[in-house]
Amino acid sequence: MESQTATQMRATANDHMRRDLAAGSKWVCGCDSCREMRSLTGLEKMLDVWPLVRQIREVENQLEGLGEGSERHRLVEQYFKLYDRLADVVAKRA
Repeated sequence: MESQTATQMRATANDHMRRDLAAGSKWVCGCDSCREMRSLTGLEKMLDVWPLVRQIREVENQLEGLGEGSERHRLVEQYFKLYDRLADVVAKRA
């Protein structure tokens, strides 16, 4: 079960991701919660994590320069789902 602190950190990072993606094409926030969540991508070398990291980067590239609309909304939702899956995989490895 996820601790209250981890749940709060994840919620904060998700809010900041949404804000940053609404303003641009990448998640750029540097607060503690966002740095901690992004540090999960430092585990890229693990075979079960790398495909998710690669998919996240592909979605980021697709979002770059994409205007508002249904395609952007679909990609943003896919982006959040991929990060949730990444967090789940990492949590299982801890």
